[in-house]
Amino acid sequence: MSGVDGSAALLPEPVDGEAAQRAEALRLKKSHDEEFRVFTEQSYHTVERILRARRWDREAIKDALQEAYLQGRVQWPKIRTYTEPMAWTIATARNKLLKEHDRRQRERAMPPEDLPPEAKPDIADAWEAQETLRTWLQQLPARQAEVFQMSREGFSNQEIARILGLADISVRRYKAAARQHLRQLAEQAGYTDSDNRRRPGGAHGPR
Repeated sequence: MSGVDGSAALLPEPVDGEAAQRAEALRLKKSHDEEFRVFTEQSYHTVERILRARRWDREAIKDALQEAYLQGRVQWPKIRTYTEPMAWTIATARNKLLKEHDRRQRERAMPPEDLPPEAKPDIADAWEAQETLRTWLQQLPARQAEVFQMSREGFSNQEIARILGLADISVRRYKAAARQHLRQLAEQAGYTDSDNRRRPGGAHGPR
């Protein structure tokens, strides 16, 4: 009887151990869910702006972002350990967009391209300034616009080079070329290089 009683006394321990493991797994999942929610809120619009700089279709960008973040949620236990989870998201979404672009190119020999809207003649507020810059970026070569936008979002030259698969010197050249083109577009729109960004028709602007 004592042997039976002793064996029976040991039975609850594995059950309790399994329950503890399930509880810990649930706690870890909730923690990762919350981490990923915060990461998504903090990174989504930055990643979106970087992708839009390359003039991809908005719906295609939306689909690529959705797929990238869904994939990121599944792999979050691994991605969360990366030094730059956002860099992984950018690269994943870009790859999806490039694959979709290649697929469409194969399906139709001459895909229609959206014409960029004309630059606005006057910058009234910060929002309009952002829209004007976005319009100008759409008129730059795709790689220049992409590199410039990533730089504006705070990525270093080394980070941009690693994410886009470029040499560091190439990143610097793209940024310099982008700045030059943007200055030209600003001058064509009637703005100067001065700090106060005179408007068209100003003291030194076109008459």
